[in-house]
Amino acid sequence: MKPLRDNNQPLVDDYEKVLGATSISMQPISANILRAAARIRATTSIKTPDAIHAATALSVGCAQFITNDADYRKLRSLPVVLLKELV
Repeated sequence: MKPLRDNNQPLVDDYEKVLGATSISMQPISANILRAAARIRATTSIKTPDAIHAATALSVGCAQFITNDADYRKLRSLPVVLLKELV
C-alpha cells in the first residue's frame, strides 16, 4: 500500500477508519471466488488480484464497488463507482 511505503500515517489512518466502517465487510477467499476470478480473468484484461476483488464483490451482491480503476467497468454486472465521479 503506497501510504505505508510513503510513511503517510494520516492516510494510513484514514484507510483504517474506512476498513473499520460498519458498511464494509471482509470476505475470505474461497475456491468458488477463485474460480469466478479465473473466469473474469479469462474474459477481460483485468489483472488477477483485481479479478479476485471483483469476484468477491459479486459473490456478496456488492451494492457499490468504489475504485479509481475504470477497468472494472468491463464487468457490467459489477456496480462500479469511480472516485473521481464522487469528487
